[in-house]
Amino acid sequence: MAQRDNALGYPHALFKKKLSLDEYLDARLIADPIRLFDCVMPCAGAEGFLVMTRQRAEALGLPYARVRSTCERHNAFPDDPIQTRGGWVLDREHLYGAAGVEPSDIDFVETYDDYPVMSVIQLEDLGFCRPGEGPEFIRRHSFSTDGTFPINTSGGQLSVGQAGCAAGFLGLVEAIRQLTGRNLARPVADARFGIAVGFGMITYDRGLCSGAAILSRANA
Repeated sequence: MAQRDNALGYPHALFKKKLSLDEYLDARLIADPIRLFDCVMPCAGAEGFLVMTRQRAEALGLPYARVRSTCERHNAFPDDPIQTRGGWVLDREHLYGAAGVEPSDIDFVETYDDYPVMSVIQLEDLGFCRPGEGPEFIRRHSFSTDGTFPINTSGGQLSVGQAGCAAGFLGLVEAIRQLTGRNLARPVADARFGIAVGFGMITYDRGLCSGAAILSRANA
């Protein structure tokens, strides 16, 4: 519901109608316990951004965000019978250490939200809460852009749609927009650090690829 609120002002979102708790809980059952609004909507679309040195961006007068660290892991847990974790849990110490930050320093998170449960797995694996504490973490926080834990500030794929492979860059482009003051919807006030998370090929050995990038404002 918070992601839908975030999408209300986002011009490219497919869903721009406020979603109530009753509408969410009473939606058509797809595959128990997954209901209609838990499922991402396929669509056509594209995302893009420029990659260059900071010196070149400044010479061209372009606003920019800095890539502080990244991680990528393939086929992290091939023996897990059910997908309950991803490769982030193996790489998060490197991810935060290379960026020089802790989870508490992150001002907003852009998860790969093909289903809400995947966002919860990412929050646990990236150290925002302990394994199994995702539901309580959700109860304790608000997730709109002005909430205690802004997440998927454009509305995420569950509101914007999943444009094939381009969907993997939805969160990254939104993070860049937030950190450069060029967001299309609602800004996260005074945001200095954001994390964009990627996940793909879930039908191949329980999530073949998991990745993340920590970005910062130019002067952070």
